[in-house]
Amino acid sequence: MNIFKPLVLKDSVEIKTTPEKIWAFFYNLEENYKAWHPEEHVLFKWTKGKPMETGSGYYAEEYIHGKLRKFYGTIGEVVPYRKIVFNHGFPISLASAGFELHIEPKDSNSVFTSVSYIRAEKLMRVLVKFSEYKEMENLIKIGQKHTREEGENLKKILEGKND
Repeated sequence: MNIFKPLVLKDSVEIKTTPEKIWAFFYNLEENYKAWHPEEHVLFKWTKGKPMETGSGYYAEEYIHGKLRKFYGTIGEVVPYRKIVFNHGFPISLASAGFELHIEPKDSNSVFTSVSYIRAEKLMRVLVKFSEYKEMENLIKIGQKHTREEGENLKKILEGKND
């Protein structure tokens, strides 16, 4: 039994747009963050380096489970127009290494995929019982709902601009 095996959450949406337009949305994340998820996203700022470059730092605020959360981190890997890896900073990094955004061309469309990682699933299932979430399934549902809404919102934003 591997108590340190991560839990991987993944959600994809096909968008009628090019990888370049999706990339431009994230390159301008400071301006687009709130529109990406208006009910929960509050603020995103680049704190070090340039947008979408490996090693650049970021700060974000968003509501999760009704509470304002603050995140710090760095960009871990960038493959222009295809992949962005956001690494969470401490203390969030203890529970989650971060998340990845993937962009894949598909005919004249693009598939946008968000992948989140929760460290040590079996250990986290025990620890989360002592948190406000009470059960790991609650935390998973909240994360999946948020990620799905982000994909749907991105689709609406980018397809609306293409009309």
